[in-house]
Amino acid sequence: MAVTTLNCQATTDFLAWKHPESVISLGSQIIVNEAQEALLFENGVLLSTLPPGRHMVETGNIPGLEGIIQRAFNNTSPIQVEVWFLNKAASFDYKWGTQLQLRDNEHGLLVPLGARGSYALRISDPASFVVQMVLPNTSFKTEEVRRNMLPLVERNLKDYIAEEVVKRQADIFTIASELMEISAGVKQSLTNEMGRFGFELVDFYVQALDVVSDDPSFQAIKEGMAQAATLRVRAKAAADVGNFYQMERSLDALNTAAGNEGGLAGTLLAGGLGLGIGSQAGAQMGQAINNATAIPQQQPPQTQVQAPEASTTDDPMARLQKLKSMLDAGLITQEDFDNKKNDILSQM
Repeated sequence: MAVTTLNCQATTDFLAWKHPESVISLGSQIIVNEAQEALLFENGVLLSTLPPGRHMVETGNIPGLEGIIQRAFNNTSPIQVEVWFLNKAASFDYKWGTQLQLRDNEHGLLVPLGARGSYALRISDPASFVVQMVLPNTSFKTEEVRRNMLPLVERNLKDYIAEEVVKRQADIFTIASELMEISAGVKQSLTNEMGRFGFELVDFYVQALDVVSDDPSFQAIKEGMAQAATLRVRAKAAADVGNFYQMERSLDALNTAAGNEGGLAGTLLAGGLGLGIGSQAGAQMGQAINNATAIPQQQPPQTQVQAPEASTTDDPMARLQKLKSMLDAGLITQEDFDNKKNDILSQM
C-alpha cells in the first residue's frame, strides 16, 4: 500500500476536523501544525495524542499504536485509525446576546434588560471536547460552539445578575455601571461549566446591559418617576412662594408701623421695647413681627366657652389702634378717621 501524508485541510474557522483517510500504512506520516493537536481513535477509543510536528507511523514510534500495528502486520492488512485535528488557539469570536427580566426593587415591576457581550475559548482537553460535543460529526466550527454554549451563558448570566440585584439591592437602572464586576462574576460561574466540555474560558465580557426603552413596564416606571419629579418641583415652588409671601408681609408691616404712632411701632413701644430692655428686645420684636405677619391657618370649628375679657372700650390707645386698623383695611375714609381720632383725643 502507498505511503500517505495526513495533515489538516480544514478552513480557518474549524475547531475539530476528521481526516477523510482512515486507512494508513506503515511509513505514512502525520503532520500537525502549530496551535494544533492530533488525536488517533480506533472504534471511538483514544489511542494517542500527537503534538505539533511530523510523526512517522512506525513500530514503536507513536505510543498507543503498537497493538494495532502488530495486528495489521500479522494480518498483512492496512492500519485502520481515525485521525482528528484540533485547533487549540484561543478564539475571541464568540458573541452572545440575550434579554433578561428583572424585578425593580423600588417599584416591584418586571423590567426587561437587553444584554450583549463576547467571550474567548480555548480547547484545553481535546479528547473530552471531541467525545462530548463533536461526535458523531466529522467537523466542528466556532459558530456551532457558540450556538451550543449560548443557553449556558444565558442561564448563568441571569442567575448571577438576579442574585446580585436581590443581595445588594442593586438598582437595575444603574447596574450598567458595574459591567466589569458582572463580567468577572459570570466568568467565575461559567469556568467549571465549560471545563466539562473540554474548554478553557479565557475571558468573558458583558459589553452592554440596558433597559429596553419601549417596554410597557419601563414606560410605566418612567411616567411615575416623571410625575414624582413634577410633584417635588411644585411642592418646592409652593414652599418658596409661602416664604416669600410671609417676608413681604413682614416688610409691609414694618413700613406701616414706622409711619404710624398707633401701628406696630406703637405696640412695640407699649411693650417696653422703646426703652431698650437688654437682650430681650430682639426676641420680643421678632415675636411681635411673627404674630403680626403670620399666614393664618385654617382650624376646624370648635365649640368653646370663651372667658370674659376685660373691656378695652375705655382705653384710648386701643381705640386709636382699632381705628387705624379700620383705615388700613379700607373700612373707613381718611376723613372719618380724622374726625373720630379727634373725638377720642378730646375725651382724654
